[in-house]
Amino acid sequence: MKTKQSTKAGAPASFVSNNGDDLKSVSSQTLVDAYEKLRDQSEPSNGSRTYPKLCVLHGTAFEREKDRREVREWASRCPAEMQKWYEEARHQSCLWWLKNHLVAKRALSSCIACGVCTSQCPAAQYYGEYNPRAIVDAVLSEDEDQLVALLKSDLLWYCGQCGSCKPMCPRENNLMGLISSLRFLAQLKGYHLYSVRGRQQYAMRHLCGGNLWNRACTLYFRNPVAANHPDFGPRYAQYHSQAECQMVRVGASPDRPGQFGGRKLPPETLTEFRSCVAGGGTLALWNQLEKSASEDAEKKGLSIDEYHDRVNHEG
Repeated sequence: MKTKQSTKAGAPASFVSNNGDDLKSVSSQTLVDAYEKLRDQSEPSNGSRTYPKLCVLHGTAFEREKDRREVREWASRCPAEMQKWYEEARHQSCLWWLKNHLVAKRALSSCIACGVCTSQCPAAQYYGEYNPRAIVDAVLSEDEDQLVALLKSDLLWYCGQCGSCKPMCPRENNLMGLISSLRFLAQLKGYHLYSVRGRQQYAMRHLCGGNLWNRACTLYFRNPVAANHPDFGPRYAQYHSQAECQMVRVGASPDRPGQFGGRKLPPETLTEFRSCVAGGGTLALWNQLEKSASEDAEKKGLSIDEYHDRVNHEG
């Protein structure tokens, strides 16, 4: 990554406590180098090595700012075929997407309005305002205005992607896949900003997406907060209060080399994995989410870090 030299010097460790605004004057190369230096610092542990800075770096404004710069660089350096397709698709109509996106065009052939998808849906039972058939009706209408209204609503975000509807549909429709495709489109076009649950996808991009980009997993073993799940009981809370030693006890590899859960990937393996992520076109979505979030934050008079925290907790 070739960039101008930093106009603001700083030791790598100092970046961890900085917010995004403090890092604006630091060059991209300096940020990446500082992040990787901290990430790859190791200490001896029970005959092996552990990487204690991984848990310090994850979820920080430093990591988010580094990711923004790094993803933009990866996307511009050698845009993948799917990335170009998604960037072009963003300017097409919603109806065009339904007829050309591989998942969308194969997901729904016809509907006999039997209601099985709704009766089998856990989300529909929990959220009184959610009806999966409303999504099917909007798609089958082939009405652009109705589709845009759907993409701007909270309706798309109630689905838990559990797949309960798919095996029960007598027409073999894939409603789960259709909703996933429409969510992608809503974010590409920026329609997600009209929905509280849609805006929350920016926080998810930096939680699950940040984990994927930096740790090659969508959920890092340190992510769960037991206090948010009191229904899971005291044993769940006890496990997460001792997550690292519990993982070691069962043979996992928390923040250390290994083959199992929580492991720290070698840099060359992580680079290869990132090439796969980029090849699938994901970077087009991530960059568009950043652009939408930045514009929305500016309208609201917020810094990007304040915006991240707001959408993470609103609703």
